[in-house]
This record gives sequence, C-alpha cells and structure tokens, in this order.
Amino acid sequence: MRLEGKRAVVTGAAGGIGSAIARGLADEGAAVACLDLHEAGVQEVAGSLSAVGARAWGWRCDVTDPADVDAAAARSVELMGGIDILCANAGGSQGEMIPFLDLDLDTFRRMIERNLTSVFLCCSAFGRQMAKDGGGAIVVTSSQLAEIVRPGMGHYAAAKGGVKQLVKAMAVDLSPVGIRVNAMAPGPTLTPGNKEMFERPEVREANLRTIPLGRIAEPDEMVGAVIYLASDEATFTTGATILVDGGYTIL
Repeated sequence: MRLEGKRAVVTGAAGGIGSAIARGLADEGAAVACLDLHEAGVQEVAGSLSAVGARAWGWRCDVTDPADVDAAAARSVELMGGIDILCANAGGSQGEMIPFLDLDLDTFRRMIERNLTSVFLCCSAFGRQMAKDGGGAIVVTSSQLAEIVRPGMGHYAAAKGGVKQLVKAMAVDLSPVGIRVNAMAPGPTLTPGNKEMFERPEVREANLRTIPLGRIAEPDEMVGAVIYLASDEATFTTGATILVDGGYTIL
C-alpha cells in the first residue's frame, strides 16, 4: 500500500492505459478521481473500483477546455479534501498516420491540443491546488515518439516531444512548491482505441520487428512506472521520463 492516504486524479481514465493506472493507484491505497471525455466509460471504471472497496469517483471532463479542467480540479478537492497525485494521462494518437505533406493545419492543431495543451491545462489547474496543499507528484503519460519518429506520425511526435520538454520545465518551476513532475513513456500498447490498427498484419509485423522483447505491451505493464513516480520511493526523481517500450527506442 505505497499510496495509502494519497489523493489521486487520473485523466483519460476510461481508456486502456488510464483505467489500468486508476486501478493500480487504488490497489496501492489511493483515493482516485477518474476523469474522461467519455462519461459512461469513466463512471464504469470508478464504479468497479468502488465495488472492491476503493474510494473512487468518475465524471466527464474535456481536458482541452480550461473551464472544464478548472471545475474538475475544484471538484476533486471538494470530494477528496486535496490532491497529492495527478496522472495527466489523457491524449493519444488513435492511429492517425498521415504523411507530412498531407497533414492539414486543423489536424495538426487537434493533435497538439489533445496531447500537449491538455497537459498544460491539467498541470496548471491541478498544480495550483497541489501547491496549496504543500506539494505532490505529477506523472504525465508521454510516448516513445517523444524520442524517435515514425513515418506519418510527425504531428504526434511533435506533440509528445513538447510534452517531454514541458515536463522538464515544470519540474524546475514547481520544485520550490514541493511538486515533482515526471513522465512515463509507453511503447506500442494494445488498448481499445488502437486495437483495430494493431490488428492490421503490416502494423503488427512492423512493431514486432522493432521491439526487442518481441511483442506489444498490455496496459497493466505501464502501471509500475507510474506507481513508482507517484510514490515516496521517487522523492529524489523529477524531470525524468521512464520509457516502458520493450526496448523500442534502443534500436
């Protein structure tokens, strides 16, 4: 129970990785506020946690809407009494592979908003609350594409590259108020949102050729790094990105 008594918020909690993170935090003793754009899905996740004795809540939040994010931060404090952990997990590519010369401005902007602007908004709103409580830990879900590039994924790589640098900048600026900021960068991971893409033979074969461990990850395999970064075991870790990619980025 490494997070006993901690109060955590998880964005994108209805998704594959987000729901696994929410379960992992609850299993370690944290109270968990689950946020997601998909209301029914996030309420189901929160309900499943409550059913096994966890303190959990779930409601709809658009992490690209400043008013929604501010309201979610206020509601989280009201329900839990404060915030110790933010897992800014919402985002993802959803398999949108577009050659650069076919990439239009609206698509690029949507990718940036979903993956980079959302992190800024959440870390700003929840970070202010955490600072009032004397500090805490922020864990951002990044990607292996913050380190490398794949064809047709320039917009996603740009967004996640920005996330990596933002994590470093926040780590510096928030250290005086006792907030550590780190990232967990998943490699190819099978989730409901990308299942169709990974089932395409050419995509699956390409991933298997480039992953030394020889397979695609499951969402639960992302949780250990998040728990470490959120816990007191990582009290001297900030500004770091832990890659959980099966060795993808070393080739």
